[in-house]
Amino acid sequence: MNDDYLWNRSGPPDPDIHRLEQLLGRLRSVPPLPHLPEADAERPRRRGYGVLLATAAIVLVVAGTCRTMRAPAAWEVASVAGQPRIGSATLARRGRIAVGETLVTDSASQARINVSTIGEVTVDPDTRVRLVATRQGHHQLALERGTLHAVITAPPGQFIVSTRSATATDLGCAYTLHVDEDGTGLLSVTAGWVALTFNGRESLVPAGASSRTHPTLGPGTPWYADADEQFQDAVYELDFGSDAARRAGALHTVLERAEAGHAVTLWHLIRRVDAADRDALVDALADQVAMPAGVTREAVLKLDAAALDQWWNALGLGEAGWWRKFAAPMPGPQQ
Repeated sequence: MNDDYLWNRSGPPDPDIHRLEQLLGRLRSVPPLPHLPEADAERPRRRGYGVLLATAAIVLVVAGTCRTMRAPAAWEVASVAGQPRIGSATLARRGRIAVGETLVTDSASQARINVSTIGEVTVDPDTRVRLVATRQGHHQLALERGTLHAVITAPPGQFIVSTRSATATDLGCAYTLHVDEDGTGLLSVTAGWVALTFNGRESLVPAGASSRTHPTLGPGTPWYADADEQFQDAVYELDFGSDAARRAGALHTVLERAEAGHAVTLWHLIRRVDAADRDALVDALADQVAMPAGVTREAVLKLDAAALDQWWNALGLGEAGWWRKFAAPMPGPQQ
């Protein structure tokens, strides 16, 4: 830098100072500096350039801060086994994954992701997961295939995992989510709750329950782990089957095997069977949990949302209004 140009503009212009002068020139004082005795003439001039440089420094600091704020956030990732990859780079021990990047594990590798400051996700072998977004109050992954295990301690609604067949919104919980190559999936909740949504179709999955997902139809009906295989197969047929005879047989199986504690399954199925089959499900649910005062059978059979929500509240699993606050309809599954 040329000191003569800096103090009195007598030397060749320094490129950096010249650029700052152009940037900040519109801020300079228009009135001329007052006349001062010669002995002190240099002092205000130097002070003026000092102000200019101080202002320039502030501009550079602010610009740097803005760049930092705009930079994509990244999460810490640790290799648990084998050699996971983030993009094309192999993760030796620890690394970071930024928004838009993909973590891939092969059959011999496993990784653990710190979800900002709210929890962690373990990524099993043969899994592909992408960081979609991370900001205050909103953190999202896209599970393209494979299996992940999430443990989240944040307030409800802050952690989301999207798949081709459903969007899983965490409501303060721990769960395992698996997605096959064709987009079908399985969610199993071990603590708390998860809301599965897709194009207006919703499943509320409590701890101890599981739900399948379908790439075109979305989330299926939750069932508890103590349900036998025949019950689970029948629920699957009612959710995703199209053959009328098979669906009739599946409904019979569900009604026959619905033991105490399967009210969550019965409640969801009321919305998912044909109108002619709703009566039987309403009766079965009423045998386990009485219809609340003010709720009419007619309203439930018409799938009145308020009536169904009130009946949900009677299950003792939390109020539907609380669910709606955090499990608002999400965009459809990733494309």
